[in-house]
Amino acid sequence: MDLVTLGMFIIDEIHYQPPKQPDSDIMGGAGLYAALGARLFRPPPSSSKVGWVVHQGHDFPSHIIETINSWDTSCKFIETPDRPTTRAWNRYEKDGYRSFKYLNDKVRVDEDCLTTEQLMSKTYHLLCSAERCINLVQGIQAKRKQMAEANDTDGHTKHALKNKPMFIWEPFPALCKPSEFGGFLKAVKLVDVVSPNLDEFCSLLGVKLDLAQPCDWTSLRQTCKEIFEPRNEETKTVLVIRLGEKGCYVAQPGRYLRLPAYHEQDAASRVIDPTGGGNTFLGGFGIGLVQSAAPSPAALFEEAALYGTVAASFAIEQVGVPILGWSPSQGELWNGEQVENRLEEYKRRVKNKDGGTEE
Repeated sequence: MDLVTLGMFIIDEIHYQPPKQPDSDIMGGAGLYAALGARLFRPPPSSSKVGWVVHQGHDFPSHIIETINSWDTSCKFIETPDRPTTRAWNRYEKDGYRSFKYLNDKVRVDEDCLTTEQLMSKTYHLLCSAERCINLVQGIQAKRKQMAEANDTDGHTKHALKNKPMFIWEPFPALCKPSEFGGFLKAVKLVDVVSPNLDEFCSLLGVKLDLAQPCDWTSLRQTCKEIFEPRNEETKTVLVIRLGEKGCYVAQPGRYLRLPAYHEQDAASRVIDPTGGGNTFLGGFGIGLVQSAAPSPAALFEEAALYGTVAASFAIEQVGVPILGWSPSQGELWNGEQVENRLEEYKRRVKNKDGGTEE
């Protein structure tokens, strides 16, 4: 297994500014979009290397089951016939801000939900509080150790479990505030990548940045260097700040990379709904960590961000998920395009702009 997400599956109801009518029964949730981000780079038969969990309530729409099955991933359905599927209400305000609330009780995913194969994954995606992040990482590691030490575990499985998985943590937005910074740092010690968006990063540190101002890009680098890095010397966890329409920022000790969004030049015509873009980014990022042949550990995380950026570009081109198709001459297509072609085109674009790494 290449990537497993412990994010939730949610059915969304999306409301817009008038006169646009709302959309209902839209596939959503961090688990869905992280799985999508990974699945984009894993056509069959490798699609089975993407793992996730869906709690299926008594009201689960049949068309969503068909879509999930068409992806041919290692999706574990957990039936909950005594309750409805987790649902949420979303509303986009005039300024682009998205209001969100759950319409019923949520059912979370933890290590006890995972299959044996999912417990052997190379990477894990988590979206949760710092406390829950610590519990999930420790829980997964404990399960893996238990499996490795079991007498009936075969040699191949034991060998696979000896390799430490990589953990990608997306902090829970509502808890990104200065009072939670101590817990945040404790969780950071246990993960390989931590990825808030810019608003969450600023809120967590109690700073204000406006990247429309050139000077604030310098401030962002200084903030990473002066506030985050000194507290992160032990683990060298990589900080990936998701910047929405401005791309992403990869911060490693003494090394910083700013990458543009894939739809940087044509956002007005191509970006339809940004919902799930960040989660999809991290799913693609996880596959980049597994797939990239980067020459150094630092370059590996930067290369992974290219995968994440391209993955996110597919997620935001429509309401819901992109359309999966197939062509006899081109093979698998998403929204009518080959994912690898888009990745190569984006790599060339970044290379021609001379990257963006600041030493």
